[in-house]
Amino acid sequence: MYFWKCWRETRVSFYVFLIIAVTLAALLWKFLDFTMSSLPADRVFAPAWVMLLIAFSALVSLAGMSFGATGISEEFAHNTASFLLTKPRSIRYFVWTAWVANAAQLLALAGAMMLVGVSILSWRYHGMLTGRLLLGFMPGLILTFLIFGMTYLLGVLQKSGRNGFQSSLGVVIVFPIICWTLEHFWQIHLPSPADMYPVGMNLMSHPELASTLPPFWPMVGWSLAALACPLIAQLVLERTEV
Repeated sequence: MYFWKCWRETRVSFYVFLIIAVTLAALLWKFLDFTMSSLPADRVFAPAWVMLLIAFSALVSLAGMSFGATGISEEFAHNTASFLLTKPRSIRYFVWTAWVANAAQLLALAGAMMLVGVSILSWRYHGMLTGRLLLGFMPGLILTFLIFGMTYLLGVLQKSGRNGFQSSLGVVIVFPIICWTLEHFWQIHLPSPADMYPVGMNLMSHPELASTLPPFWPMVGWSLAALACPLIAQLVLERTEV
C-alpha cells in the first residue's frame, strides 16, 4: 500500500523528531530550575507553560515542514510520478494517502511532546491542569498543519520536495516581516497565524495570560486553509500532465 511506502520513507525523520521532542519536553524543567531557582514552584508554572507552548510550536512546525516535503512531490524527484499517477487508482488517492500518512506522524509527535511536557510540568510545579491551558496547544498544532500543507502544496507545484521546503521556509521567514512592517508603519493588519494566539505574541512578557482562550474564528479560518492545501494540490495534479 502507498500508505506504508510513505511511512518507510519518513520513519527515520519521525524517530529523530520524536527523540528531540520528548527530550526537550522532559528537560525543560531542568532549565527553568537553573534560571528561576529563587522563585517558588507555583510562580514558575506559568512561564514554564509558555516556554513549553513555544517549544511545541517551533519544533512540531519544523517537523511539519520536513514531512510536507515528502510524498507526491518526491515522486517527481525520483522520476516515479509518471508510473505511479497513471495507475488505476486515482490521483486523489495518492495525494490524500501521502497527506494522511504524514499527518498521522505529526499528530503522534505532537501528542508525545504534549504528554511528556504537561505531565512533568504539572508534577514538578504543582500546576492544576485545565481545559483552557490544554487548548493553548491548538494554535501551535494548527500552525503545524498549515506549514505542513503549504510545503506539501509548494512541493507539488514545483514538482520537487526540496524546492517546496525551501519555498515554504522563505514564506515562514518573509511573511511575518511583511506583516510587522505594514502594521508598524502603515497600521495595516494582514491576517496571519499569529492571530490565533491569545493576547497576540506577548505571552513571554505576560505568562499569567497563558490560560486565555485562543480566538475561535482565526483558528477555524487557518484550519480550513491548512486543509485546502492538499485539495489544491490534488486539483493541480489532475489538470497537469505528469
